[in-house]
Order: sequence, then C-alpha cells, then structure tokens
Amino acid sequence: MILVDGLYVHFGGAMRVLEYLVRELDRRGSDFHLLADRRCEGVFDGLRSVEYLDASLWNRARWYRRDLSRFTAVMCVGNIAPPAKLPVPVYTLSHNINVLTLEGFPSFPTRVKGWLKRVVYRHYRRNTDYWLVQTENTRQTVIRCLHESEDRVKTLLFYYIPASLAGCSRGDDYLYVSTYYRPKHHEELLAAWRILHGRGVDKTLHLTLEAGATEILAQVAQAQREGVRVVNHGFLPMEEMPALYAASKATVYPSINESLGLGIVEAITAGCDVIGADLPYMHAVCRPSAVFDPFSPESIADAVERYEKGGMPRSELLVRDQIDTLIDVLEGRAQI
Repeated sequence: MILVDGLYVHFGGAMRVLEYLVRELDRRGSDFHLLADRRCEGVFDGLRSVEYLDASLWNRARWYRRDLSRFTAVMCVGNIAPPAKLPVPVYTLSHNINVLTLEGFPSFPTRVKGWLKRVVYRHYRRNTDYWLVQTENTRQTVIRCLHESEDRVKTLLFYYIPASLAGCSRGDDYLYVSTYYRPKHHEELLAAWRILHGRGVDKTLHLTLEAGATEILAQVAQAQREGVRVVNHGFLPMEEMPALYAASKATVYPSINESLGLGIVEAITAGCDVIGADLPYMHAVCRPSAVFDPFSPESIADAVERYEKGGMPRSELLVRDQIDTLIDVLEGRAQI
C-alpha cells in the first residue's frame, strides 16, 4: 500500500496536484491510503482509504509513530519530508520555491516565517530518499537552498489540464491566472496596464484575485476608476476557466519564480501565447512569445505593446505530464 501524505495541502496549485495524483491512483485501482489535511475534510470522502488530520508538526509526528509496516512507499506532497526515517522508499514533492529562496517577502515577519519553514524543510530532509521537483530550475534551487546532493533531487513533472481547455483561445484580451502573493507581481502588472492606458493601448486584462487580497483589490478598483480596463473575476473553479481563456489571446506572467507555473501550461494548452518574465523558470517551461523584466512596469508594458504590433512567434510548451511514470515509481515498477 502507498501512503500519500497530503498534510499542509489545502488550496491552490498544490491542491490541484494532490487531487490529480489521488484521482489517477484511484482510477488505476492502486492500493493507497491518503493522509489529508483537516481543512480538506469532505473533499476526498469517496476514497476507499482516507484519514483527515489537523496539520501540525506535533500531530504529524505522533501519527508517524504508528505501525507503518503496511506501506511500501510514501509520497509527501506538502514540501516536508516525514518526521522519521522509514524503511520504505520516500518521495517528497518540493513546490514552494519562494520559501526556499526567500524572494519577494516584503516584511520582516513574513521573511522570518518563510525562513522558519525552510529550517523545517532542512531539518527533516534526511528522512526522504528523493526530492521530486517539476522543472530543472526548481531542481537547482532545491540543491542550493537545502544543501542537497544532485542525485537525491529528481525532476518528475505531473500536472492536470482538463480537456475542455485545449485550443479554446479565440479572444483578444489578456489574462493572468493567479492568486495573490507578493512574488507574483500583480502590482507591477497593474502598473504596466496603467502605462499602456496612458499610451492609448487599451486592452482588457483579466485577473483571478481572491476576495481576501484587499490591498491589491483596492489598487484594481482605483485603476478601474481611472479608465484602465482590468476585470477581476475572483477565485474561479476549474470548470469556469475555459471561458476566461476563450476570451484571451495571451497571458502576461510577471511572477519572479515558480516551481512550475501552471498558468503558463494552461495558457499554451488553451492556445494562448505567453508574454513572460525573462527568468530561468519561464524558459524551463516554455519558449515565450515575448519577455520582460518583471521588476519594471515599463518593461512589461513595452513587451505587451511589441506583441500587439504582431510578428511575434507563437509560444511553445517544453514540458509534459509524467503522472504515469510517477505512479509506476510509487508502485515499484520503475525507478527514477
């Protein structure tokens, strides 16, 4: 039996990855037990073997003191390796790249919080056999920031894109699908759209900012009052995303780092181009149509204006889903 440890995973891209892995294991009829975060209670109730737990280091350590002899492999999805060394293969997915680098933390308290998380990652790292990452950019970051050996960090990418998203792009707008987090650089993107408005380039920008992001939402509202064409749709479930991509021709992606950048993969799958940050994570995932300096609103605006004039190459995806390989590894039929 495989243990899938989903503690600390309850929203965003990590939640989508966990749901995809669990769904594929279940579809195959794999023998597995899911240890899920209490904040997801009810989401996985249809599984044959699932258990919800309050996510804390203490609760997790106590749970792992059980007799775990029934498990043949362990997959930790929440960045943190098990609290003890286990006699079976253990794989830990590392997908919080900004905590590793501590980039984009604007205040001292948030920087301290990020640093403490990284301390925890390092403390438990001896208890995993392999770190799994989604791109070579993330692999090098894990090696550097967690002081890991190269042979213990493996690139094994898996992600889910619904079939309804394929080739749906046919509009003339732009979009940035992302929840709010300072390293995502919504502020710089919004400033760039103000610059474009001042130049007479009035294209609609679609955002998916959640209701709790009050500070950036206030900036969106102010830009709208100034006549800037920005539309915030709030958090959208996946089934509503095809309509948003259908209205767009390109995503503008100013994030300063990504473990993968699922919005990039979604956009290209939908038929959109990518106008993105000229940074290693971007070039690890795709060949963008145009690039910019993500710290400069002027550079972002210039890239969009160049794209508007035409003649840019279509964006090209450089990654593929490897969920079948991952499950073969967890079931002992393949090695990484």
